[in-house]
Amino acid sequence: MRSGRLFYIIVLLICIFETARLWNISPGQMAAHFNIQGNPDRFAPKAEFFWFEFKIMLIVVGTSIPLQLLPVVLPPNLINMPNREYWLAPERREETIDRLNSFAAIMFGVILLMIHAVFEISVYANLQTPIFFNAKLMLPFMVASFVAIGWMLFRLMASFRLPTTVR
Repeated sequence: MRSGRLFYIIVLLICIFETARLWNISPGQMAAHFNIQGNPDRFAPKAEFFWFEFKIMLIVVGTSIPLQLLPVVLPPNLINMPNREYWLAPERREETIDRLNSFAAIMFGVILLMIHAVFEISVYANLQTPIFFNAKLMLPFMVASFVAIGWMLFRLMASFRLPTTVR
């Protein structure tokens, strides 16, 4: 769990420091929304633009912390996972909960990185003349985050198979 939590904390710190850096280089009036062609169709003051990012990040963090704590407080019969009786037996429960918490921390770290990447692309769109949002830059971030989370979920589920000695 430590590596998952460490990743999550590092991602949070990166997002905070990167947002502060972006604040310093962004213009006072920013394109806050773009049409399908990448042209701005709504403008907002810089404070409003960054306040929106802060609210989104706060929602993700506010959702992630309870979900990381949930397996700790839930009784085993309310945790839906393969081979629950085996993996949540008292002698393995702590390690299993650590694995679930680590997965949640890394997953939410990936989500935070993807959201921040979109905001960063938006800020850099505002630094161009004319202002243009290049959605082609966003696609690889979205695909990478979905693939990463899908792969992590596959590995997590596979890790909860019964050992061959138990089958």
